[in-house]
Parts: sequence; structure tokens; C-alpha cells
Amino acid sequence: MILKPKISGSVSRISHFVGRFGLVIFLTTAVLLLPRPEGLTASGHHALAAFVFTAAILSLEPVSLPIAALMVPVCQVALGIATTPQAFETFSRPVVFLILASLFLAEALRKHGLTRRLAMKTIVLSGGGKGAVLFGLMGISAVFSMWVGNTATAAMLIPVALTIAKQIPEKKDSKKMLALLALGIAYSASVGGMATILGGAANAVASGFLAELGPWSFLDWMKYGVPSFLVLFPLTWAMLYKLVKVPVRQLDVAPAKEQIEKMGTMSPKEKEVSGVLFFTAVLWVGGPFAGDLLGLPRSLFSSAIVAVMAVSYMAVRRIITWEDVKGVSWGIFLIIGAGLSLGESLTRTGATQWFSGLIVPLVSGPSLLVTLIALVLVSALLTNLLNNTTIAAVFVPVLISVSADIGGLSPLQVVLPVTLATTFGYSLPSASGRMALLASTGIVDKSSMIRYGLIVTVVSSLVLALLFYGFILIGFL
Repeated sequence: MILKPKISGSVSRISHFVGRFGLVIFLTTAVLLLPRPEGLTASGHHALAAFVFTAAILSLEPVSLPIAALMVPVCQVALGIATTPQAFETFSRPVVFLILASLFLAEALRKHGLTRRLAMKTIVLSGGGKGAVLFGLMGISAVFSMWVGNTATAAMLIPVALTIAKQIPEKKDSKKMLALLALGIAYSASVGGMATILGGAANAVASGFLAELGPWSFLDWMKYGVPSFLVLFPLTWAMLYKLVKVPVRQLDVAPAKEQIEKMGTMSPKEKEVSGVLFFTAVLWVGGPFAGDLLGLPRSLFSSAIVAVMAVSYMAVRRIITWEDVKGVSWGIFLIIGAGLSLGESLTRTGATQWFSGLIVPLVSGPSLLVTLIALVLVSALLTNLLNNTTIAAVFVPVLISVSADIGGLSPLQVVLPVTLATTFGYSLPSASGRMALLASTGIVDKSSMIRYGLIVTVVSSLVLALLFYGFILIGFL
């Protein structure tokens, strides 16, 4: 009797794994067994199967995402579409180390309490008004997600939202307020992530491919990411404020003031962390100019090297230690590498060109505005079902190929809005770590998540498409 539950539990876990992983293998095998599409090479057909494998294993997650990402190069080698060096080469791209270093910097913020201090300051400055508190927390979430990863930012700020909501005595109203603040944090972390390459894995994957076309820097991304953020952030705040009805209008800011008093003035370490992050951000934006000014190699001030130097400085100064960073989400390192590896295989085998041949007639016929709206909406809705890294890994090379086949269309005009749209995964827990966090904690029920998410996704997608159409019309893009 004692052993029975253990055996049942083990069988249940095994069947759960076999069921999901079996489905991944079934879908991959089904693609291989289907007749090869006309115009697609044999290796391209195998690359198509690798794409299905990648999309399925990252979506169904029979194992954790980082391990699933490691299976992607194994699949490519097994299918004969990449050698071992080719399959793993993308894991060493500079953009991968840029994202990894940013996670270490985020750990420094968390360790020394800067995020909580800033959050409490914002609550006090807001005066306690519901809209102002929401705007303030969303602002913090957005700004941090530009530099340290959006899921990590949401995880750091959700406890702050819990503290605020607990101030409301009525349990029902408190729950609604928590849902509003938590959704605001999650959505703004996504929107803030649009502004920089560091904002998400899809940004990193797209930047990796764009860098192969020609010079592409941290500042180049910000030229289009920041205006997108400035338009979509207040829109997202306004939509959430109207959609999520909370009877409470005013919050008591006294507990936040007490927290600030307990924290005291900023410690020397907090000031040093703030200074390092500020200086790092300045070099991310203006590093190449600094290199020219100092007569040093431009590559020394590339985004990845600057990030690694910042982490190295903090380690030397004992601001962070190896024990601190061991717990960061190392898995993002593997997920980005896997996405880039898949994209390279699709391009190398001709599958990208085949996809391009299918898409060109669809996008060359309608007007550019209709094309942008359709592509952005498809990307935004798909990101609720598929990992956004996979979407970027497939869409970006294909859209680069499509733009080459259509005269007068620049890769940036389609790649950037489609990649940015992958941040609009607001409807399902599978869309992102942020939404999974809200669902797993029970802060937002599934029906509300879907309802609010679809509305914000569709409106945001339309506005993003119109914004980039405007960029094209005025010659900015």
C-alpha cells in the first residue's frame, strides 16, 4: 500500500513524458513521410521536419525549455541537415553572450534591492491614485525589461504588486487590483522589451540574422524599437485601465513610505550598481563612437563585449559573485542558440527560399499596409501558441528572402514589425514566462487572460503595423 502511490506517480510522469514527446516524434516523422513538396530539395524537406520538431518540442515542452533547445541541434544532425560544428556554431554568437550578461546584471539589481526601492518610490510619487500607481509600476517594468529581460523583470515586480493589493481590505477588490497590476507588469515588460536587443530572445535572434546582412548595432535596433515603445506603452496602459474594472480609486501610500524609511539612504553598493548600469547603457548606445574617439578598436565597444566587461567589473568589485549568478535563467542562452541554429539550417538547405516562394505571391499582391497588418497579426497570434524564438528563427530568414525577391522592399520593413509583434503574447500561459507566472499563481484566471489578451493583442498589432507603415511613408525606414 505504501509503494502503490509511488508507482502510480512514476507511471503517470512517464506516460505524461512519453505522450508529449511521442507527439513531437509523430509530427516530425509525419512530415518526413509526406511526399516532398514541389520545388523543395530533399535536404530542405528534412529541414522542414526539423522546423516541426523545434516548434513542437518548444511548445509542448515534454522536457524543460533549455533541454528542449539542446535537442534542436541533435535533431538537425540526425536529419543530416547540419554537421556538428554547424549545429552548435550559433550558440557562440555575440548576441547570445549579450543576453546572458544582461541576466547577470539583472541579478546585481535584485541582490542589492534597487528594483524594490524604485518601485516603492514610484508608489509614493504616484500619490496613491489607481491609474498613477498602475502607470508607475508599468513604467518601472518597461524600463527594466529594456535591459535585463522581461520575464525576470516581471518576477521581480509581482511581489510589489502583491504588497500594494494587500492594502485593500475588501478581498474581492484586492484580487481585482492585483490582477490589474500584475497584467500591467507583464504587458509592459513585453512592450518595454521592444526597445532594445536585450528585451527578448526574438529580438536577439532577429538581430543575429540582420547583422549578417550588414552593420547592425544596438543603436540601430533602438532607432525603431524606442518609438514603437513610446507609442504602445501609453496605449497598453489605457486599454488595461479601461478593461480591468477595479472599484478602488485611491490607495494608501503609507506602507510604501514606511518601506522606504526602513531601507534608508542608498548604500555605496547600490550607487555603484546604478553607476555601472548607466555607464553600460551609454556604451551600448554610443560604444562605436567612443572607440573612434579613443582610437581603440570598435569591436572592443561592441554590445556583447561591453556587457561582459560590466559583469567582469562587478565580479572584481564583489558586487556579484558566482554564487549569485548560478541561479539565473541560463536556459535563455540555449534557446537563442537553438533558434539561430534552426534558422541557419533552413537557409542552408534552401527551405527558406521555398517558404519565400510561397509567401511572395501573398504579400506582393495586396498593398504594403495590408501586408504589414497581416504579417504582424499572424506573428502576434502565433506567439501565443509557439515559442517566439521559433517564430523569429523561421520568419526572419524567410522575410529576408522575400524582401530580396520583391523589388523596393527592405528586409527591415518587414523583419522589425514582425519580430516586435512576437512580444504580444498576452492570451495564453504558453505565450511566455510572464503569462505562465500569472497563470500558475492564480493571479489571473484563464478566461480573463484570454479575453483581455486578445483585445490588447489585436489593437496593439494594428497600431504597430500602422506605425511602421508611417515610418516607410516618411522614409524613416
